[in-house]
Amino acid sequence: MSYGAKIARNAAFLMMATAGQKVIAFASFIFVARLSGTEITGAYFYAISITSIFVTFADLGMTPVVIRAIAGKTEEGARLLGAAIRAKMYLAPAAALAAMGYALLGGADATILLTVAVACLVMTADTIHLVLYGALRGRQNLKPEAIGMFVGQLLTATTAIAAAWYKTGPIGLAVSLLIASGWNVVWSLIQIRKSGFHALTPHPSDIRLLIREALPFGIAGISVKVYSYVDTLFIKMYHGFDAVGAYAVAYKLTYALQFLPLTFVAALYPALAAAFANKEHDQLRNTFIGSLRLMAAMGFALSAGLSALAPRIIPFVYGQEFIAAVPAFRILPWVLLPIFLDFPIGSLLNATRRAHLKTTAMVITMVINIALNAVLVPVWGPVGAAWAGVISFWILFIIGVGFTAEQAGGWGRMLWLTGRGLIAAAVSWIAWDAIGQHMDFLAAMVFGTAVAIAMAFVVRFVTVDDVYGFIRRFRSAPEKVEAIHD
Repeated sequence: MSYGAKIARNAAFLMMATAGQKVIAFASFIFVARLSGTEITGAYFYAISITSIFVTFADLGMTPVVIRAIAGKTEEGARLLGAAIRAKMYLAPAAALAAMGYALLGGADATILLTVAVACLVMTADTIHLVLYGALRGRQNLKPEAIGMFVGQLLTATTAIAAAWYKTGPIGLAVSLLIASGWNVVWSLIQIRKSGFHALTPHPSDIRLLIREALPFGIAGISVKVYSYVDTLFIKMYHGFDAVGAYAVAYKLTYALQFLPLTFVAALYPALAAAFANKEHDQLRNTFIGSLRLMAAMGFALSAGLSALAPRIIPFVYGQEFIAAVPAFRILPWVLLPIFLDFPIGSLLNATRRAHLKTTAMVITMVINIALNAVLVPVWGPVGAAWAGVISFWILFIIGVGFTAEQAGGWGRMLWLTGRGLIAAAVSWIAWDAIGQHMDFLAAMVFGTAVAIAMAFVVRFVTVDDVYGFIRRFRSAPEKVEAIHD
């Protein structure tokens, strides 16, 4: 099998496993929330949010550096893996102590403290299997990771639903995560042993290299985790666990859909990197603009549909107990349009060796998000957190436009594309909200989807030529694959 074919097979396998994992996670969370109620859901989500922020300090961006080193020089990679494992032996306990310290300072009771403690064990296990799976990635072996993560998610889903059914509270829900993380540690260790790869004792120069090269990844990772979960900490501080529980279901419904652009970007990044390496500037621009069109077509439809149908989606999915989530869910889906548009921007910056600019944008967004949550959440609660997220992600996108406008053909072209997305979103939202409310739920979804598809053609995010081109590529796929192999 050719090198390219092996990469494609491994990537496809991992993408399918990731998509399946997201679906299972989302479906199981629905059952857990309905069985647990707002307060227990809020307590669990709060504890996990604390450790999700501090988990980045247990890795600090070392795993991507290990992957890159193992993919290049095996001996240096083995030494860097050894350095990363040794560093994690100190960083993981420090991150756990920091998480427990935050919970104590926040006035957590015994139940929350124990939940956070269990979550810290999850965090420690995760940081171990993260770097071990990274070592396997560096050797172009993604299948064990795909299997391990998928099985782990199945374990989490089944044990979490059982924990909610038997009313074990947030502690039982955290234990379900620990079971899955423990499985991934054991599985990754077995696979590392089978591969014959061993971590070597690092040289002092290896440790310095690891610190220097991991720093940008670590800063970016910390920024993402902080602006992803700091809203939950503010909501709990000012409004309690019930408000956190209501916000959690709106959050999960919205951000679960990120797997759509994630799977697309896995194919987009190598295409942009190849065009840049070959100095094919027109191909780079056309691929980038085409990806923005596709992401805008997906993002505006999902933003408008989820927002307009929020009063019907929340009780349908989670039950009347979570009706308090509706106001936040009216607003939060509008993060999807800038998030979807930002994925191609991040891919372009990484492909053109400007990842430091993406890190800069993330740090700026983190600071703005913290400030907005500090101002808006005390007054408006989950609704304020939703607005903080929407504003922050639009700022992240605008900063990214500034970094990539030249490759897209200028600011005017990027603003025109964004404006068309907002127009299509507004028309679709009005159709769903004003007309769809007079239909039953299923009919409203079908009607609004038809309007969104029509608007995608009207604003030329999708064209008739695109449809014909897709059909031609689909029909000729076997012949093209044979040509590539030849």
